[in-house]
Amino acid sequence: MSFARIAFLAVPALALVLAIETENARPQNAPEAPPSEEIVRKVRLSVRVEGDGRDAYLEIPLPVSDERQTVLVEKLQPRGFRVEEVERDGNRLAILSHPAFEGRKRITYEATVRLRPARFEVPEVPVAADDPPREEWKWLRPTRQLQSASPLIREKLIDYARPRLAEGENDALRICWDLVKTGYRRKKDGSKTVLKATRTGHAAPKGMERLLATFLRTSGVPSRPVHGVDLGLSRKKRSRFWVEVKVGDEWIPMSVSRDLWGELPAEYLKLAHGDRPLFVRDGIASLSFRWRVSDVENAREVIEP
Repeated sequence: MSFARIAFLAVPALALVLAIETENARPQNAPEAPPSEEIVRKVRLSVRVEGDGRDAYLEIPLPVSDERQTVLVEKLQPRGFRVEEVERDGNRLAILSHPAFEGRKRITYEATVRLRPARFEVPEVPVAADDPPREEWKWLRPTRQLQSASPLIREKLIDYARPRLAEGENDALRICWDLVKTGYRRKKDGSKTVLKATRTGHAAPKGMERLLATFLRTSGVPSRPVHGVDLGLSRKKRSRFWVEVKVGDEWIPMSVSRDLWGELPAEYLKLAHGDRPLFVRDGIASLSFRWRVSDVENAREVIEP
């Protein structure tokens, strides 16, 4: 992609108890990590929902086994909800529905997972690289939270990239990373939205990850946000948010807010990717959830609103 393309980018237009035992073979190009760094955890997600008589719909993301994480055993208890498992854009989702749902119910999902850290060699992504294949266009399009076609975003990227390109730098990935690291102030209560963060100059950790994904899409590099959970945390919230970048045939993890360049700790369990909320719901008056993580005889539990 040429620098002119960055300036004027036009992105393409956009049961029931379920019990499964799996043991997936790892691809030969899996990110390397010594066996001693693997961890096995028992994870329990409890989702409390309250209905007001409307037809209820709920999507719960389920972890997918891949070269870094393996779901060994899992069980879903829908407590009277009808459930269907579907695959959508590479995500595995439990679709739960209940007609005229009233009262309160607790839906639980339990899994034993094996995880290991990921470490990738991150190659340069030339600014003048060819356009990605058509099947990857979905990871370039503007979305509700990733306004990659916004004039404000394009102007911010051009102003930052122009002098670096003039000096001979040619790595679109590094330019976008450095723009977020140096162009925005990390603030715990900062903005989580891309446009507001660009106007104010500060961003919350989730906002920084969205900024990275947005600038990458504006530059023509396929990218997507990721929802996950940090199984090593014991404080109030375990939720984690990072970015995956498509380089060649691999999706490489990045977290600009936590200085993770091509790597993820073993404790990070991926749940879903794409510009979507963690739980998609309709006809549900309120929802809260909690995680319980067990390691040998110890268990820690946190509740999230």
